[in-house]
Amino acid sequence: MHHLSKILLTMFFVALPSALLANEIEAKFIKAGLIDINAIDQSIQVDLVNSDQDKNFFEENFYDGLNKAYLRKEIAVKLSNAQSILKKEQPGYSLQILDAARPRSVSRAMYEKMKGTRFEKYVANPTKGSMHNYGIAVDITIVNKYGKKLDMGPSPFYSSHTVIYWNYILKKMGFDLSAEQQKNRSLLKRMMLKAGFHPLAHEWWHFNGMKKTDARNTYSIIE
Repeated sequence: MHHLSKILLTMFFVALPSALLANEIEAKFIKAGLIDINAIDQSIQVDLVNSDQDKNFFEENFYDGLNKAYLRKEIAVKLSNAQSILKKEQPGYSLQILDAARPRSVSRAMYEKMKGTRFEKYVANPTKGSMHNYGIAVDITIVNKYGKKLDMGPSPFYSSHTVIYWNYILKKMGFDLSAEQQKNRSLLKRMMLKAGFHPLAHEWWHFNGMKKTDARNTYSIIE
């Protein structure tokens, strides 16, 4: 009886990690061989905006509350290098991930919601797949020693529809970023470029860890 109890207990603890660690989204990342960024670098902060309907433009929880950022291992290592570069220049600052790997099923839901609107360009057409779908892209910002985000200017995160539309109007009217916003964006871009990331011209927060053609030739889309 004692032997049987030990066998049952062992089976329980073997099965326990997958039950506790993986919701459906996270299970896809793990199956694809992605790694939790904090397993590489615990100092990088994570605040997945697409896990909180109050923090993203779509007002939806796409990741079922997941609070870990997953990436391909080589991209996670690059991001850790970017964090080290940042901390050498600004010891009190830290990178904060807003989004990382994203299944194409989530991208489809996002695209359908934005299709036909002026914000459609901010969501990649899921037919070819976003670089997020390959696990090589991050949406990222910088926070200070108090955990407060640096002012980077307009973004689709933490903003109401009214604020986003107002910022869009101001941009069309030719209003420029403040000197502080420009400085902060420049700092982020410079750190990420030094670590080997590729920025997007129209999204200050988005960086690819490798060229798109290389990503498509190397990895499969996470569905």
